[in-house]
Amino acid sequence: MNKQEYLNKFAEKLSLTIEEVEAEFKEVYADIVLKLTDLSEDQQEQRALQRLALLYKKQMRSPAIGFEGVIIATSDCVDAIARKKQEAKDLFAADPQMCVESGITDNEGTPLDQKKEWSTGRPNPSYGKPLPEHNYLRNVWGVAKKSKGDEEPKFFTMLISGEKAQDETIPIFKPIRFMAIDKGENKINASTFTQFKVDKLIDASDIKELISKHCIAVPMNNLESYHDSEKEDWNRLCVVEGDVSALNLEPTTFGSRIMNLEDTEASLEDLDAKGVTCWIPERINIDFAEGSKVLVIGRTAQGKKKDDQGNPTDEPGDVSMNVYGVYAIPEFKIEIPEEIKPITEESLDIE
Repeated sequence: MNKQEYLNKFAEKLSLTIEEVEAEFKEVYADIVLKLTDLSEDQQEQRALQRLALLYKKQMRSPAIGFEGVIIATSDCVDAIARKKQEAKDLFAADPQMCVESGITDNEGTPLDQKKEWSTGRPNPSYGKPLPEHNYLRNVWGVAKKSKGDEEPKFFTMLISGEKAQDETIPIFKPIRFMAIDKGENKINASTFTQFKVDKLIDASDIKELISKHCIAVPMNNLESYHDSEKEDWNRLCVVEGDVSALNLEPTTFGSRIMNLEDTEASLEDLDAKGVTCWIPERINIDFAEGSKVLVIGRTAQGKKKDDQGNPTDEPGDVSMNVYGVYAIPEFKIEIPEEIKPITEESLDIE
């Protein structure tokens, strides 16, 4: 068989599109050309096909299948084990005997895994052993469909862990392909082969329509009541549309940039109408200026109101948004002035 016949065979066997397989072949082939310089062009091509076959053979053992779509939001990366370890260390410092007898720590104060079995009923093989150094987790939300088939795109949530969770460059609002395990309804599980690869051949032209169709949109004047009803759900996610009245690109001590969002219709009727403060983490690209109309995807939060001296009171403060994604609506987008744009390799035209 020639190269194209092999690629067609791989695509059919793994339920991938031919475009996905060809793109992966190009990546493998480029690596071969770079590293195996003594081989002829035909030998390099053959070696690339062999390497690709081995990769796909591993994938065949996995229930992961191909998806295509758009990621619209990613949560902060959290270390799920850090708090548990610190609590165990604090308890050991206060009462070592109790901690050891209860299996919270060992004799030296090392925090131990206390979970005897998983939610499925299977025993936990790590029970009684030292907790791992870290357990990084991140939630991903998006709209995608299976690469093979004619089904409509659907909203999905995915929990990623380890090095994948630590990646701060996950592409948002860009057309992507990825491998994952379909768990039904709105849940997709990550697999060993899950990588979010940008593919401009995928149609992702109307991001606003995708977000509006598949996400919970909350009017700004209903944000407080929404938060009251959903605040017990840690994974709550909503979309708020508004106009950017202020944008501070200087990070706070916690690393967030502050954006103020306003409801222009409400402001027309009442200049004292409340806006919403949005906290934007450094990983999210801000490619728009004040005056733009945006869709903010994120998680509502509410602290305590402060008195005149800046001290927190018992009274609830205004609802704000922890931003997981922000999309500037193209027809209402104002570009950042050149003099305050961040310096990048692209802007310097570095080759």
